[in-house]
Amino acid sequence: MELNEIECASCGHVNPPGTQLCQSCGKMINSDYDKKKIKDLMRYDGSAIRSKTRSRSIFDKIWIFFTSIKVGVSIILLIAVAASVGTLFPQEYFIPVGADPLQYYTEHYGTLGRLYYELGFHNLYSSWWFILLMGMLALSIISASIDRGVPLYKSLKNPRAKKHPTFYRRQRLNLHDADSGSIAGVIEGLKKKGYKVKSEGRHHLLEKGRLSRWGPYINHTGLILLLFGSMLRFFPGMYVDELIYITEGETVQLPETEGEYYVENNEFIVDIYEEGGSVFDETLQNTNEVITSNYQTDITFYENQNVDVVGAQPDLQKVEDYSIRVNHPYRFDQFELYQSSYDNSQMKSMTFQLEDSNEQVIGEPFTIDLDDPDRTYDVGDGMEVNMRAYAPDFVEIDDNGALISQTPVATNPAFVFEVTDGDSSELSLLQIMLSTDITQDNEYNVRFVENENHMATVLTLKKDLTLPIIATGFGIFLIGLFIGSYINHRRIWINDEDGFSIGAHTNKNYFGLKKDIDPVLKENGYDEIFDRDATDFDEGVIIGEEK
Repeated sequence: MELNEIECASCGHVNPPGTQLCQSCGKMINSDYDKKKIKDLMRYDGSAIRSKTRSRSIFDKIWIFFTSIKVGVSIILLIAVAASVGTLFPQEYFIPVGADPLQYYTEHYGTLGRLYYELGFHNLYSSWWFILLMGMLALSIISASIDRGVPLYKSLKNPRAKKHPTFYRRQRLNLHDADSGSIAGVIEGLKKKGYKVKSEGRHHLLEKGRLSRWGPYINHTGLILLLFGSMLRFFPGMYVDELIYITEGETVQLPETEGEYYVENNEFIVDIYEEGGSVFDETLQNTNEVITSNYQTDITFYENQNVDVVGAQPDLQKVEDYSIRVNHPYRFDQFELYQSSYDNSQMKSMTFQLEDSNEQVIGEPFTIDLDDPDRTYDVGDGMEVNMRAYAPDFVEIDDNGALISQTPVATNPAFVFEVTDGDSSELSLLQIMLSTDITQDNEYNVRFVENENHMATVLTLKKDLTLPIIATGFGIFLIGLFIGSYINHRRIWINDEDGFSIGAHTNKNYFGLKKDIDPVLKENGYDEIFDRDATDFDEGVIIGEEK
């Protein structure tokens, strides 16, 4: 229901809906507001806030919803609970590279981990509903700030010095004396303490620390920038955090660079701590684990000269060589390449030897390059080994006898070898630690000798254009926190229409305000100012005394 204009019973002035102090004489009006426990009387100098005066249209109802403090706190609690759930298990970004998320969460965390994945908590902070909550929080902060900031601006821009006598009696700190002869001395004494004076006839307003009232709104500005910067991370080009897997000798295109930049992994180096006069000798003696001292990738950085030519092959021009180490990234344009981890689980080659049924070695060992295997291997002594089938990541044999591979990565290779001496041949299936004859009564066996693994580096490509916005928001938030916490808005009203009357209000630290006033009053022959909260005082009696 929309409120009506309010006519002051004392002076007849017509005030806008929701006004609590008459804009002409300063008397308390609209007592219904006080009964509803709306405490904006001193906060906004009696001005009404929009969300408490309008509720007719759909826009008004939406506005009231988002300006509600209860709604804002509820959104914050929902975000806090959701963020807490997101920390129960690692986010997908932090699980091993190449691992299947569903399988990883199920194997490591059981049924709870599977449920965690299926409910989408593995990518919680980029989920649509979490982003929606962040947006609702930003909208709530903006709406509440405007709803309360506008009347605050109006009350601070043109504060009224003239107040009704009942206003003075309502203040926690107040005093009335029949003698008004020393009012000039009181005002002058307070001015020396940093108070600014505004006078309207025989009414005077002294105040200082007005900036304190803007502390929460400066906080809100910082929070809005923080939320805005966080949400910008989900817009293309604003934030990049990609893992790049590069084996030694491999050159790859960097993602999110539109084919402009390439990186070659020349060598990956792992250094470990060794005993020998270092400060870690005692620790090394007490542990059986290998402790790494340095991860390093020696790269060559290239720029593609044909990036603007559609369909052209990359023309890579070397920019420079660089060694990427932990906390020592390679920087280019707005990107950074960090050393993240490494992987040596992928096989590079396997070496075999041929034996007869008496386990006598025949010929020379042969090595298979698992990335680009040959079809035939001459082992000597007139013997050849032909590769008839190969599965890098063997799973099973299908109904047609073909080897099925789960992935193209050589982590569990299997082979079908044909051994021939020129006159006859025989077939066998060879897996890691297992050999199975396909033909009957085989005379030869292919035995595994050793393998060599790829050494691959895992780099992280980062780009963050939102960081300056987030840092600025955090800085503004801290400034607002300091202003709101350590600066007090102190206001003192004085008039001498009927003797000497003084009333004082502050948003915090009444003890400090009283210490400002009492010495000045004593110097000018007045008693100490009365502190209503320091005595057994019934506020209802004062309210009932209005006339």
